Parts: sequence; structure tokens; C-alpha cells
Amino acid sequence: MARNRRFQHGSLFKRGTRHKVWVVRWWEDQLGPDGKLQRIRRSEILGKVADIPTRRQAEQICSDRLRGVNSGDYKLQSSCTLSQFVQRNWFPEVLPTLKYSTKKHYEYVVNVHLIPTFGEMQLRLITRESVQGFLNGKLRGGLAWRTVKHIRTTFGTVLGAAEAEGLIPSNPARKTRLPRRGSVEEKAPIAPDLIREVLYALPEPSHSLAWLLVLTGLRVGELLALRWRDIDFERGSLRVRQTVYEGRFDDPKTQRSKRTVPLGAKGIAVLQRFQGDGFKPETLVFATSRGTPFSRRNLLNRQLKPTCKNFGLKGVTWHWLRHANATLLDAVGTPLGTVQELLGHSSSEITRGTYLHSVPAEARKAVERVEELLVETKIGPKWTQVAKERKLASTLIQ
Repeated sequence: MARNRRFQHGSLFKRGTRHKVWVVRWWEDQLGPDGKLQRIRRSEILGKVADIPTRRQAEQICSDRLRGVNSGDYKLQSSCTLSQFVQRNWFPEVLPTLKYSTKKHYEYVVNVHLIPTFGEMQLRLITRESVQGFLNGKLRGGLAWRTVKHIRTTFGTVLGAAEAEGLIPSNPARKTRLPRRGSVEEKAPIAPDLIREVLYALPEPSHSLAWLLVLTGLRVGELLALRWRDIDFERGSLRVRQTVYEGRFDDPKTQRSKRTVPLGAKGIAVLQRFQGDGFKPETLVFATSRGTPFSRRNLLNRQLKPTCKNFGLKGVTWHWLRHANATLLDAVGTPLGTVQELLGHSSSEITRGTYLHSVPAEARKAVERVEELLVETKIGPKWTQVAKERKLASTLIQ
């Protein structure tokens, strides 16, 4: 292979007094933040003189270190920092392609967690070890495991974009491992009797919202974006066409989320209470006195959580009610494909693995049925007796 026209041996020398080390310096071409070629001076400690006693050994290590720089297929690396890349590339190019809720979440994670730690660091200097230590520190600092997972996902997305643009050779965030997850706070059980008590105790509009979430399995944003044009009382169904987040309307989460959901008698009755006289098709079903959508966050903190606290329930959110719908559908024997269709999931694995939980009463019945099969009772023959009779019958047949 022909030598690179900028082939260099590097400047090798010793440094230090009591603990001497071998140091090599060389010139390296880099792309500046503006994309222009820059030639910078680099240096690196090769090791201790005590471990590398001869200059010849140090020269060999130096040659190995500079082999990548001198090779014909050497790729220029950028000196762009994380902050520069995010502000000049990622925010203006990537964020506009995302849903509003996802955009707000990414902006928060980048500005609050990533920029303060890695903002002034060059992208090429961000290593797997530094990212792993960062994630471990976040968990030790008191952040929830799920929050740390979201930070890792966002970091991986940002560095993935830098990798796609050729600014870094690989994505170090995706090579990290999440710290071990600790104990998770037990959420409220999905029991029909308990859910019923909570629903009747809720004030309006959370009372009606909660009923419809349990009956239809809609996401709360889909329900708050519902308009009268989307409801067909004659056929007993509603159409999901939009979602709303912090007052901003958008398309539903996935293409499968655009769906028609059947309504039962109770669901129709709940909606008709809000219908009133002279309503317009474009009017929101659930709206404030100004005609704007309700704030899911305010209703959660002011109505749903305080009501559930009175029942001693923890972890109840609007999304918990969607999980309750999926679990109750499964409890009454609804096929998995139908549950997936009603919830608007793109994959049945999401439905099965995340949304289906055990109803306590059904779990107890299942355990009792197993016991009936295994435990000897006074009623009916014992299993040992049945085995003897079967063995005798087989002998007679032979």
C-alpha cells in the first residue's frame, strides 16, 4: 500500500521526573464544526518508561498508534462538540420530523441531562465508558430506572444521527448496558369491583373520561381530541383520528392507532350526557368553557390521583385505565388479535407483553382449579385409586 502523502513518524519523547512516561505527538487532519479541513496537533501518553524500557519498543508502539492516521483509508474525524451538533444539525433537522410529545420529551432530556455533561465534549471523544459512567451516576443520583432508560434512548438517538452523518465511527451509547433495575413500586390491582368504586367516586369530567377509557381502551390524548363528528350513535362506534398533547393536536401514535372502536350502551350513555343542544360536529366532546381541550396533567393531579389516594391506590394514571381495559378484555376471553385491534397496537407482542395483566379474582380461581386437580379430597376417587384401576383395566385387556 502506498504511503499517505502526510505520512509521519510522530515526535517521540520522555516526560516527567520521578515517574517518566513515553509521549508521542503528531499532526492530524480534522473537520472543523463548519465542515472545513483543520490540521491540529495531537499528543498521547504511550505508557510508563518502567514498562517500556527501550526506545525501540516505544517506537514500535508509536508506529502501531499512528498506523490508522498513515493508512490510505484513513477517515477524517470531526472536532464538532455535542452541543454544536445538537444546535446546528439535530434540533433543526430531526426534531421537526417527530410528534410534538416526542419532540418535547427529547428537548427536555437533551437540555437538562446531556448538554450539561457532554455539551462541550467533541463527539469523537465520547466513549462507551464515559456514557456508562454517566448512566450509572444518574441512577445513583436518585433518578428512576425508567428515566435513566429514556436518557439512554435519547442519547443513542442523537449519536445515531451523528454516526449517520459520518461524524463518529460508531454509536457508543448503544454499546452501554442499563444498570440493574431495583424493586418497582407495586401498582394498583386491576380488579373490576375496585375499578367500579373509583369510577363512581370521581368528579366530572374525570368521571366520564375514566369510564370511557376503561370501556374503550383509548389513550387519554385520543379521547381528549375526540369531536362529535367522530361519534356514530346509530352504529354505536367512534373513530380515532387525532390525539392532543398540551393543547397541540397531532396524528395518533401509529397508523394502526387510526381505528374505529365499538361502543356499548354504557359508553353511549356517558357520551350523550355531554351532547347538549345545538352542538357542532367540529366541537370537542370534552372541552373547557373556552372550547379548548382539558389538560390531562391537571385532571390527573387534581381529580384522579386524590380520589385513588382515598382508596389507598398507588400508581393509577390515565394509562393505567387503558391497561385495565386490555386486561378485562383478556379476562372475558377476547382473542389477542381483537384486543390488539381495539387498542390500536402495531404488534401483538406489545399487547401480550405489556398490556395484559392478571385479574386477582381470576388468578385465584386458576390456582384453585390446579389444586382441585392435584389435592386429594373426600369427594371422588383418589389419584392413587384411579391409577390402580387404570393399571388393572390394561391388564385385563391384555
